[in-house]
Amino acid sequence: MNILQKALAAEPIKNPVIAPEEGTFQGVSSNPLGSFFARLWWVAVLVGALALLIFLIWGGVDLLTSEGDQEKYKNAKNKITHALMGMALLAASFAFVRILDVIFKVDLLNLEWPTP
Repeated sequence: MNILQKALAAEPIKNPVIAPEEGTFQGVSSNPLGSFFARLWWVAVLVGALALLIFLIWGGVDLLTSEGDQEKYKNAKNKITHALMGMALLAASFAFVRILDVIFKVDLLNLEWPTP
């Protein structure tokens, strides 16, 4: 019996950390990775929306209380500008996800792995 026949006759290596269904089609279809990324994206959008609201209010209050001081006015204007740029990024990420869904039929928020 040569080395190749001995290797093929040996039992497969078992990893006790990995679940037995991993690596099979059943394991791939039940993999929570897609829903994890969808939840992560939604959390990022929510945190970004809260930050937008906070920075718009903060910049508005700073703008109202600048009392003619050009430096305070400039800083308040920058806060509002940066908040609006963040809003544009949030809107662009949402538009990107929707474009992928509508044009390419790839729903990133409900990702399903292809299985036979």
